Amino acid sequence: MFYNTGVNIRQKHILLPAVTTTGSFLCMVILAMTTSPIKEVTYAVVFFCLAMIFLVSFGYLLVGLHHGQTGPKSRYRIFTLSFLVLVGLMLLSSQALNWVDGVVLVLIGCGLWFYSGHRA
Repeated sequence: MFYNTGVNIRQKHILLPAVTTTGSFLCMVILAMTTSPIKEVTYAVVFFCLAMIFLVSFGYLLVGLHHGQTGPKSRYRIFTLSFLVLVGLMLLSSQALNWVDGVVLVLIGCGLWFYSGHRA
């Protein structure tokens, strides 16, 4: 007898995050190759929105592959980490990220990570 019921359930949990991760990554690559954010700021806004979608869906994909399902604690941590990475990328791309801002961003991230463990 073949027992691949667990594999089928796991595949259902990771199908949407896998498709969303792949789609948002391809859209970011196409946007980066065909446009210039220096000429139009709207392209940068669209790029960072796509980057947020990519980071969140990639987080869901990793948690889904590792644990099988996503709980409230994992969801909070995915959004927190995605938001902090996105803010870091924004500051880095505008060349406004120095070591003090980086340390503050890491401290805020550690505080939110610690708070998420007690909140959920």
